[in-house]
Formats: sequence, structure tokens, C-alpha cells
Amino acid sequence: MLIYSAENLQEAYLMVGLLQQAGIEVTLKNENLQGAIGEIPFTHTYPELHLLDERDETLARKIITEYESSREHLKIITCPACGEENPANFPSCWACETQLGASRT
Repeated sequence: MLIYSAENLQEAYLMVGLLQQAGIEVTLKNENLQGAIGEIPFTHTYPELHLLDERDETLARKIITEYESSREHLKIITCPACGEENPANFPSCWACETQLGASRT
């Protein structure tokens, strides 16, 4: 059962580790397809984690949700005044000090 599609192999291995720490066994598929981008659609090259035991689905989804919500601070927003990129958790632009709250979506 497909439980997660990662953006890259590093993220896939991180998620494998998080799930295994919780006692959830997964298999990693598409591990070697990154080099095939261009030959096949890029969406078919995403590393995929598949559960070995579907009874682990609820706990696995909880772990995945926690991981994804912890990544919120990695999002980038663009300052509407000067165009500089800022982490989404910055209250004001690092370059021009414009308040960023209004530009968040």
C-alpha cells in the first residue's frame, strides 16, 4: 500500500527512518529512477514508501502529518516591497523590514 511519495531520496530515507523508529515496516520503491527523468514522466520517478502491513496505516499517516507540519518553517515567501525571499516564519523582510503578515497565504 502506497503511503508516501517523497520529493527526493533524502526525504524518502528520512521518512523510512521515522517510520521504522515507530516499528512500521516499509519498502522504498523508485529508488533508482531519478536518472530516468526525461525518459519517463518525472512524477513516475518520485521515491515511494509502501507499507508492508496495512494495519500500520493510521500510525504511519500520523507520523507523516507531523513531519509535514514541522516543515512549515521551510516555506518561502516573497517580500511584496523588495522581492527578497524570506522564510515564511519571519514577521518582517530581512532586507527591507516590510511586515510580511499581509503577504502570507
